[in-house]
Amino acid sequence: MPRLFRLTWLALGFLTTAAAQTAAREMTLTPRTRDPATGQVVTRPLKIDASKVGIVIVDPWNYHWCMTWTEQAGGMTPRMNKALAGARKLGMAVLWAPTDAASMYSGRPQRERAMAFPYLPVPHVRNVQCKWSVVATDACLCGPGVACLVNYGWDGMDPRLEIAEGDLIVSGTQELYSICKAQGITLLIYFGGATNMCLTGKDIGLGPMFAAGLDTFFARDMAFAWTTYDPAKGETPSTGNAQAADDLERSGIPTLVFVDELRKVTLWDDAWVTEPVRVTPAGTTKRPYLFEDAVAVTLEIPFVENARIHYTLDGTEPTSKSPLYQTPITLIASTRLRAAAFREDKQVSLESAGSFTRLPAMPPKPGVPLDSLVPIKDLYTYQSAFLWHPVANHSYENNPLRIRGRNFAQGLGMRAPAYARYDLQPEWSRFVALVGIDDKLLDRDNGANIAQYPSVVFKVIIDGRLAAESPVMRISQVPWRFDVPIPSGSRQLTVVCDDAESRSPYDLGNWVEAGFLLQQK
Repeated sequence: MPRLFRLTWLALGFLTTAAAQTAAREMTLTPRTRDPATGQVVTRPLKIDASKVGIVIVDPWNYHWCMTWTEQAGGMTPRMNKALAGARKLGMAVLWAPTDAASMYSGRPQRERAMAFPYLPVPHVRNVQCKWSVVATDACLCGPGVACLVNYGWDGMDPRLEIAEGDLIVSGTQELYSICKAQGITLLIYFGGATNMCLTGKDIGLGPMFAAGLDTFFARDMAFAWTTYDPAKGETPSTGNAQAADDLERSGIPTLVFVDELRKVTLWDDAWVTEPVRVTPAGTTKRPYLFEDAVAVTLEIPFVENARIHYTLDGTEPTSKSPLYQTPITLIASTRLRAAAFREDKQVSLESAGSFTRLPAMPPKPGVPLDSLVPIKDLYTYQSAFLWHPVANHSYENNPLRIRGRNFAQGLGMRAPAYARYDLQPEWSRFVALVGIDDKLLDRDNGANIAQYPSVVFKVIIDGRLAAESPVMRISQVPWRFDVPIPSGSRQLTVVCDDAESRSPYDLGNWVEAGFLLQQK
């Protein structure tokens, strides 16, 4: 082949490949806004170059003080992984923004490369003015009943998220803005949470970036709002999510369904099963939802059409023959719920589960306090200096005994695993106590980076046999209640603070208002 002819074909081949790559990067999005006065939806197709788009994922943390938030926001992970894989194929930049936990990624290439961009001054050209109609609570999304109390226990992103080698982990307005300018990014699409708080208002949120002059879109199907749960009013996390997205549209921030955009360019397979059933409130075996008398449980699957949710309440696997979910389920006893969505007989969701534990009745205060008794002297025998002795009337760290913000004058503080054993007296009829995780670690920055770790199971053993035990207890939960009959002729009783398979140095458990009731004469 003549040289000129060969070069011509090579040039044509190169041009054809370049044209194909350019075509692959070009796509038409279907964002929508909403007339602020009438609420009418306005859709304007937008042709974009995908290489100028960045996906910003805000606060996809590995833990949250609210158990419902933790499970439902974490439930987006399978869908988000698939969506981000499609975004990368289109040439979009993936920018992780774990805000408070960004420093935990120091030394990771994705974080170090983000910090290496030269910082540019950030202009301020406009503001987002969003009037939120979504009801937001201060404490949690669990709704009526026992609320989760605030702590800052996250220390990273959900480990199930797939962070690619070419992604960046960003922190702060100036860093994100500088990266966008350096890489030619003009449009940011936001994933994560919380829609009406962090995702919009934090320094890497769509509010500051919109103010800096970048176009900002919101992915309705890849985010989670900070909202409320009131089944009596039909208010659920899913309705709150939709409401928050509508509020953004009224403010002029376009929203889109990201999966729909990927579907249009054949980068989404509807055969993929990525959606869990959303259980509200959401407790797990490692972090059960504690309730007093009854709890109303709602099941939803907002992004799977024409699906019916089936569930079981006995811990067995749900099938299409299991009870059909129609209205909130009222539980009055401790229950292990499992649920899945089906289309005819085919399962079209991931299975979800919820652990709900009814609190026992509040016990009376003891006539013989535990802290007034001397444990059996064989407590911790050989190498006792290396083991964790209980502390009377103080926490294990010699601080006041404190559970869920309340101080107690009397009791035992332990670091799991630990125990104390006592000789029983014939006149003692019952053992009573309240137990929970010591609150001291919340005193520094609301338990920042560590509040997720304490997990303890409390046990009462009589003559070597388990008489009663708590579920797994976590920080700031309502104290578990023991009221344990002592069989006639019993010799010894042991109170145990056991780690819940975690062996964490933060497994500090307190026994308070603990001791024995006397026989009634």
